[in-house]
Amino acid sequence: MEQWLIANQYLCRFGVFIVAFLAFALWEKSSNWRQRLTSRRTRWLRHFSLAAISKLCIRLVIPIITISTAILMQSKGLGLLHQSHLPYLTQFMLGLLAFDLALYVQHRMLHKYRWLWRFHRVHHIDKELELSTGLRFHPIEEMYTVGIKILAVGFFGILPLAVLLYEILYSLSLLFAHLNIRLHNKTEKALQRLIVTPGMHRIHHSDYSEETNSNYGFCLTWWDRFFKTYNEVSVSGERKLVFGLEEYRDPKYQSLINLLLLPLDLRYLRVKHIKRPKTKMKAY
Repeated sequence: MEQWLIANQYLCRFGVFIVAFLAFALWEKSSNWRQRLTSRRTRWLRHFSLAAISKLCIRLVIPIITISTAILMQSKGLGLLHQSHLPYLTQFMLGLLAFDLALYVQHRMLHKYRWLWRFHRVHHIDKELELSTGLRFHPIEEMYTVGIKILAVGFFGILPLAVLLYEILYSLSLLFAHLNIRLHNKTEKALQRLIVTPGMHRIHHSDYSEETNSNYGFCLTWWDRFFKTYNEVSVSGERKLVFGLEEYRDPKYQSLINLLLLPLDLRYLRVKHIKRPKTKMKAY
C-alpha cells in the first residue's frame, strides 16, 4: 500500500486537493463570515493562475521533489531519524512534527528578512480572506518553500510516506486556514488547542504589525505557543479586523501581472502598518 501511494503521489495529492477545495467552497458559500468584496470567479481565476505559474517555475528550476529526496535519504540511511534507529511509527510521527516545525520556521523567516518579505507580501496584500487566498503565493516564494522542505526532509530523514501525508495535510491546512467562515466559539477554541483555524489565521493577516507577526503555524498551533508567537484575539476585535497592507490599498495591485511584479517595487522595503492602541478583549 505504501509503495502504491508513493508511486501515485500526484494522483493522491491532486485528488484530495480537488475534493477538499470543492467541499470547502460549498461550506464557505453556505456560511460566509464576511461579505465578499470581489467576485469568486475573478479571485479564483487570478489565484489559480498564480498557483499554476508557481508550479511551472518549480518544475523548471528545481529538479528534485520532497518525496524523491525522502526515498534517497531512506535508501542511504541518512538523516537524523534514520540514524536514530527508532521504530517505524515513532519515526513517522516525529517526521510529521519535524516537517511542521520546519514550515513554521520558514514562515517566520518570510516575515523577518526584507528580501523574503518582498515576495511574501504578495500573499498579505489581499484585502479579503477566502478559500483561494491559500493559493496566493509568489512563484519565488513557492520555490523558496520547496527548497526549505527539501532541506528539512534531508536533514531530518523524514520517511517518504510521512512526507506524502504532510504534503497533503499542508495543502488542506492552507485552504482551511483562509476560509471565510465563522466557527462556533467553543469549536474554535477547542480546535485551536491543536490545529490552525480560520479565526486564528485571520489575525495573522491583520494590518496591525504585532498581529501580522504572530500565528505563523500552518498545521499545528504548538509551535506558536512554544515560541510565544501565539495570538488568540485581535486588539481591534474580530469583526473590525482590517486585512492587507496600508501602502497597497490601490486595486491596481490586485491584478495578476502586478502580483508577479510586486517584489520589484523598490519604494517599500518595510511594511507600513496602522498602529492601534492595545485594548483588553475577551477570548473566544
